[in-house]
Amino acid sequence: MKKLAFLLALASLSFAVDYDPIRGEMLSLSCANCHGTDGKSTTSIPKIAGLDKNYMYQTLLEYKTGKRVDTHMMQKHTKGFTDEELEQLSYYFSKVK
Repeated sequence: MKKLAFLLALASLSFAVDYDPIRGEMLSLSCANCHGTDGKSTTSIPKIAGLDKNYMYQTLLEYKTGKRVDTHMMQKHTKGFTDEELEQLSYYFSKVK
């Protein structure tokens, strides 16, 4: 139980920026070619709309640092973003229904 509380506290600290919906939407345009408009892919590329923001942020950081490897463009693409921009993207896509 203490471990779960620690992880939840840690996850809440990872989002240090205020969400800016306009900036989040602008940043999301760079994802549209693969993940579709607003992250609602209709192809084999994963749909990212509505993902949990903490999960998405952690996943994006793992692509950026090379901890998570893929065969597509995610590693190259995420390296072009700051950590704050990845937070904005995570917020944005978590709010898309």
